[in-house]
Amino acid sequence: MGNDERTDIRKTRTCERCKNVVPLDQVRLYPKDETRNLLLCEPCCSEVKEQNAGNLMTSKIKPLAPSELINYLCTRCSYRFKADRAKAGVTYNLNCPYCGKNDKLEKMR
Repeated sequence: MGNDERTDIRKTRTCERCKNVVPLDQVRLYPKDETRNLLLCEPCCSEVKEQNAGNLMTSKIKPLAPSELINYLCTRCSYRFKADRAKAGVTYNLNCPYCGKNDKLEKMR
């Protein structure tokens, strides 16, 4: 019996679902939760994927309102720019993109 005929224990893993011993190249990792993955054989992995395909959660994120750009003028450096009214002050601080200051910004009409 040669070395090629024996199965090296280091090159096999046990499927965590069906408990079959499979070669390492046929093992698939499937996410169980945020911190842990399941070691599955290829048939079990495809079955789990099909089962969980219908369980996808719908997105609870509300769509963003259309952006409303407002024209601004920095009287310090005379730079004109536009900023989104809904995001300014929430997602980012409203500063002049040219000089970086916010003390002399004016809304333009």
